[in-house]
Amino acid sequence: MAPKCPVHAHPMLVEDEQFWIDPNPVLARLQERGPIHRVCLPDRIPVWLVTGHDDVRAGLRDQRLARQRKYAGPDYTATAYPEGQPDGRLVMEDPPEHTATRRLINFAFTPRHVATIEPRIQEIVTMLLDRVEREAAERGAADLVRTFFAPLPVWVISGILGLHARHLDKVLAVTDAEFALAETRDEDDDTDPLGAALMTAQSELNEILSDLVRSRRAEPADDLISHWATATDDDGELLPVYDVVDLVMLLYFAGSDTTAGTLVSSTVDLMAQPTELARLRANPELFPAAVEELLRRNAPALRAVRRFAIEDMVIAGQRIAAGDTVMLSIRAANRDPAVFADAAAFDMTRPSNHRHLAFGHGPHHCPGNSLAAVEMTIALRELFLRFPGIELAVPPERIPWRRSTLIRAAYGLPVRLGVVAQAA
Repeated sequence: MAPKCPVHAHPMLVEDEQFWIDPNPVLARLQERGPIHRVCLPDRIPVWLVTGHDDVRAGLRDQRLARQRKYAGPDYTATAYPEGQPDGRLVMEDPPEHTATRRLINFAFTPRHVATIEPRIQEIVTMLLDRVEREAAERGAADLVRTFFAPLPVWVISGILGLHARHLDKVLAVTDAEFALAETRDEDDDTDPLGAALMTAQSELNEILSDLVRSRRAEPADDLISHWATATDDDGELLPVYDVVDLVMLLYFAGSDTTAGTLVSSTVDLMAQPTELARLRANPELFPAAVEELLRRNAPALRAVRRFAIEDMVIAGQRIAAGDTVMLSIRAANRDPAVFADAAAFDMTRPSNHRHLAFGHGPHHCPGNSLAAVEMTIALRELFLRFPGIELAVPPERIPWRRSTLIRAAYGLPVRLGVVAQAA
């Protein structure tokens, strides 16, 4: 049975159903009351939720806040994926283990390397938008999540890795199951069909990836899997095959639903800004600036992955005991009026936009930030230029958002396309 929310903890994130429709008003009310709060998340576990920008930024760098579960106090009983996991490469590890793994990731996502794959991203976007147009012609509406936003990052990441297109459906099945497991669900329910489905799909994909790693180790190609398959550790030993497979799945996990979710939120956001959207259509060169503002407003993570205080400490004037769970609200920090004037307004020219924390900060800063920004820029630009009459096919409050306090993503985004722009 799920634990009860302690009387001294604010139950808002448990009881307020509006949070799932739009988390911003809920977080704004908390932020008005101060930069840190004792709250219960939907799993009834009490946590310290930090909402002030400067405190969140400092917390993201603070080595006294660790991700490894061995530092957790007895009240942290989460079992949902991924935050119920004790450790794991890059995501749940702390320096120096995290630092060594991070070096294997970084080189593939430099701005220079991302620039070389922009033409391929453009090709993928065009291909997927062709599918969107066909689906809308056949059904009267199209689901942007299923047809465009979900497959886009998987296609792009697969190209970087060197994974064949025939395996992409398997990757999507695994990433969908992983993120579904991260949502709120009844802990009294003994059945776990999502877990069973994930284990089956993961086992099949692991076999495919393991064979690919061995193949690339024997005959390297110009791709990321080959780089990892032939990389050595500090002792000069090749990385175990299962470690390389873990790195591959980490890349999909970190870059798929985060990018797709931000594209959903940003699309809905732009549709609610008709004046700014018209300005973008008339001046497509402004899309990169718009994406920075959209990232501030619609960060892929509502909050950072949970952390545990490894010693007694103070955050924003509040004493935090060793073992306490701390969650740093990226979404609230990015709308802190102390840093972003008129924070609720959409402003592409906001001079402080470079201070947003959409990709985190410190050791766990997202290495794929340049890639994600380029994907978003190309995807949103081509979507709104190609379909100038695009509109939601359901009221905004009926968008099926996932019930996750970690990643803001949706099961679907049905749209009508209206008149399609003619190619020049």
